[in-house]
Amino acid sequence: MLALCRALRSGARVVLVDEPAQGMSPAVAARTYALLAALDACVVVAEQRLPPALYGLPALVYELRRGAVVFAGEAAELGRPGRR
Repeated sequence: MLALCRALRSGARVVLVDEPAQGMSPAVAARTYALLAALDACVVVAEQRLPPALYGLPALVYELRRGAVVFAGEAAELGRPGRR
């Protein structure tokens, strides 16, 4: 969490985070993703599973399986019927 706070305060143009909400409560995780979304930067998030907090955000998602892109699009598209 400390490293994430430093990245948020640094004014970085690109922020890369690997599972930033791991071990956080759902409320704190949602707030963390809201803060990341509000940054004026390119934010790259690596996650095992897309957190519910990202579904409503204007985020591009690339889903990889065995090194191949199997989905590319808006996070909101993942919530559509027939997807997953």
